[in-house]
Order: sequence, then C-alpha cells, then structure tokens
Amino acid sequence: MSRTLQQRIIKAKTTFPVMAVFALLLWCVGAGWPLDAQSVLSGWWGTVASPAWVMEGANLLLCLLALYLLAELNNAYSLVGRRTMLHGLFFLLLWVSVPWTSHCVEANLLLCLLLMAVGSLFGGYQQRNAVGSLFSLFLFIGLGSLFCLPVLLLVPLLYVAAWFFQSLSVRSFFAGLMGILCPYWVLFVYAFCSDRLELFATLFSSFFPSFFSGYADIPLLSWIVWGCSLLLFVGSLGFVMYRYGRYKIRTRLFLAFLLWWVFAVSLLWVVVPSAGGLLLPLLSASVGVLAGHLFSTSFTRASNISFLVVLLCLIGLSVYSCLWMHW
Repeated sequence: MSRTLQQRIIKAKTTFPVMAVFALLLWCVGAGWPLDAQSVLSGWWGTVASPAWVMEGANLLLCLLALYLLAELNNAYSLVGRRTMLHGLFFLLLWVSVPWTSHCVEANLLLCLLLMAVGSLFGGYQQRNAVGSLFSLFLFIGLGSLFCLPVLLLVPLLYVAAWFFQSLSVRSFFAGLMGILCPYWVLFVYAFCSDRLELFATLFSSFFPSFFSGYADIPLLSWIVWGCSLLLFVGSLGFVMYRYGRYKIRTRLFLAFLLWWVFAVSLLWVVVPSAGGLLLPLLSASVGVLAGHLFSTSFTRASNISFLVVLLCLIGLSVYSCLWMHW
C-alpha cells in the first residue's frame, strides 16, 4: 500500500501544481498578505504600489526562474532519473520553510546565478573547446560573489569538476579567471568614475572577519531546515553509492559533483555562518535534486516509508514556519 501511494504521488500530474499553489499560499501568508476579502478589496491598490511589494514580486519571479532552471537541468542531464518535478517540490517546501530567505532578493538572485553556473558547468562536459562554458560558469560565480563573497571559496571545487568533466584546458582555465574578474572590473570602473572607491573596501572588509563567527545570529528555524537538508543529503549519498556502478559515466559524474557541491555549501555554512541565510535557498535546491533522484528511482519499503515521512514533515515544517511568522 505504501509503495502504491508513493508511485501515485510521484507519477500524478497534479502533484506539483497542487504543492506549488500550497507553497504560494504559505509564501503569501509569510509575506503578510491579508487573508480576509474586505481588507484585500479595500487596500489592493495601495498594497501593490508599495516598493516593498515590488521586491516581493521580484522574489516570486526569481523563484519561478529557479524552478525553470531546475526543470531544464533535469531535462537536459537526467539528474532525477525521469521527467518529473519532484525535485522542484522538495525545493519549494524547503524554500518556503524559511520566510526570511524566501523573501530576500539577494538570496534568491544568488540561487538563480549559481544554478545557471551549474548548468554552464554541465554544458561543458567533454567539450574540446569549453572556453565559453567556463567563462559563463565563472562569470555567474563572480556575479554571485558580489552578493555573497564567500561563494568564491567554491571556485577550487568547480575547477576540479571541470577537470573531471574533461573541459579544462589552459585557455578555459584563464577564461574562468576572466569570468570571475569581469564583474569586479565593472564595479571598479563604476566606483572610480563616481568617486566611490569605498565600495571595494566595504565589500572585502565585511568578509574576512566573519570566519567561524556569528552562529548566535542564525535563527533556530534555519538550523532545522539545514539539518533536514543534511538528512536528505546523507540518505541520497548512501543511495548513490549503492547504485554507483549502474549509472552511465556522465550521470555518475554529475551526481558525484552534486554530492560534493552540497557538502561544500554545507561546509561553507559552517566556515562563514554570516552567509548561511544567503546560501540556504541554494542548499535547498541542490538537496531537492538529490532527494528527487532518491525517491523517484527507489521503491523499496524503506524508501516508501521515508518518502511519506519526509513529505509530511516538510509540509508540517513549512506550515508552522509561515504561520508562526505571520502571527
């Protein structure tokens, strides 16, 4: 019975739309939208015209863009193992569970930039001339580092991954460096022309003193979501290692990179706690892909029970966090 229920939930065409509407309602409640019809009708125009709601609209558009990028990654590289949005479902539930990151433009923009970076990395797989792919990859990393400078600590992992994907050469290596430096050149020209060179000092000085400090400033709910993500990561790690020999070489490399990617992002959270709020949506999306792969390709009794438990726990966590933030 549990197996049939899991397969029905995964294969049903209405599963993702229903959960997307559910997550949207929770997101609106967390944003403070009025729930009664009279207040909606009386204050509609003033609410829409406020600058705060313009930013909320940008957050929603960035979330839709992230879902589109996740779908494209799965369709192009078969990361989940089948055409499904189960990984998007897990991402939405984890994303909406932390309202102060799901309503943060910088965090959602960083998420989209790094998802595009991963897509550029996968797109350069076994390319003899991967200069364009690696330049795009590190250009997105450089742009993301303007919002969260510790992201630059992920650069060595990306270079190692490019080497394993057989897309790294001398030309592509320096193309990657050019991509990282390009946003900083533009920022320097702007700061120099506008006589605001303190922008560079502020950008770098806010990063270096923040190593291994600021744990007390991370809310408890963020730690809970981080812990749930790590549990899903550990389960996915065991499943991928168990089936490692059955994958094709390309799928094997992509899944191995995602495992190292989640580990590196989690380690970056520990090293630079002040960047945890900006990295949480990225961690949710990456773990969502691994969890989607786990539960869409494994139908053992343990996975069936785990799927239902995880789904119910994430739904309960998202409802609690959004209603708690609203009230």
